[in-house]
Amino acid sequence: MRAALIAFALSLQPSAWAAQPMTPADAFALGKSDGAAGGTDVAGQITGANATANVPGYTTTNVNSGYFAGGNGNPRTFGSARVLDCASTVYTQPEQQAECTAINQIAGDRSARPITPIAPTDPTIATGRSIANNPEAVAGSFTSGYSACTTQTVTTPPVYETEICIHEKKIEPVSCQKTLTVTVQLQQCNAGDVLYTYSTYKGDTIRVICDPDPSKLRITGNFTGWCYNDYRGFGHLAFVSVEATAQILQKGFIDFYRTDECKQYQTWTDEQGNSHLSYDENGYPICVLYGPGPVNGPIASMQPDVSPNNVLFGSYYRRGCMLELKPSSCDLADETCTFNLKFINQYNCDDSYYPDIISDLSASMRTPQFHGETDIWDTAACDILNSRTAP
Repeated sequence: MRAALIAFALSLQPSAWAAQPMTPADAFALGKSDGAAGGTDVAGQITGANATANVPGYTTTNVNSGYFAGGNGNPRTFGSARVLDCASTVYTQPEQQAECTAINQIAGDRSARPITPIAPTDPTIATGRSIANNPEAVAGSFTSGYSACTTQTVTTPPVYETEICIHEKKIEPVSCQKTLTVTVQLQQCNAGDVLYTYSTYKGDTIRVICDPDPSKLRITGNFTGWCYNDYRGFGHLAFVSVEATAQILQKGFIDFYRTDECKQYQTWTDEQGNSHLSYDENGYPICVLYGPGPVNGPIASMQPDVSPNNVLFGSYYRRGCMLELKPSSCDLADETCTFNLKFINQYNCDDSYYPDIISDLSASMRTPQFHGETDIWDTAACDILNSRTAP
């Protein structure tokens, strides 16, 4: 019996196979030629009617077909529900139970066995991609033997989406350069410019004025009131030096004589030749000649702390007016001067209507000659940058 089975098996093998084993390439070529030769016969048998008659459970209205192409676009949710259903249900229909058996196998394998990663460069993926891109290059043309595959036009409903384009400008630090041109030149005040002024409520005015000679300054004054016998203001002018310790270079008008002092009285001579003063009806001696009194006499009586040598100008009639130069200095390196002055317009002690005016003044100013600075900024490059606006 054993010998008969062996002889029968050997009789089924073609002699060519026994003679030489086929290579994978030969086997692929043989399968390709057999497929092309039987394609026409096979294509004729693949029809909807034959499938209904020969494939158990075959239908063209399977409920699962509507999960994706029917408009849901979400087979995941329905697939998960089917996995749960098959895990707890046993179907009497073999076809449905076979489907659940496959689903249970796949779901169980996924949790029981580790997932095997397949890279895009895997030979199986690469070969399948090449076949999908150009099947005729691998299987050849088979349209002549199989015509069930046809070209169909599928119309996809339009999908409206809102797309937003965001344009962002990259913020980068940008610098620009401003150029300052500094020019320093030796300058001088203009002759006649008033550098300092002081006035009283009575109209007395003191001014420090620029002189054409930068080594000195002019100090002028104008007094009002009873400092003069004609009751009118009188212009005064003096000059002071511009140096570390300021000095009086030239004094102005100084008149402290008593012009109302009597120089000669009226007299008469008796019979014995003796001379006697003549008196008026009020008992005062009669003066026939008036003249000036002693020089600088009233200064000390007006202000005991005033030094006559430091008086710039002044006058005295019934009242005294004067301007005194107190210790003053100029810093030539810093190009500044400070002139300290004492201004006096004093009334007699019997005149209480107008109070005395006594003021200590401090006049700070630049020296007549100084270095002036001119600054010129070139901001053209930065002006262009500042004019830019964000988009």
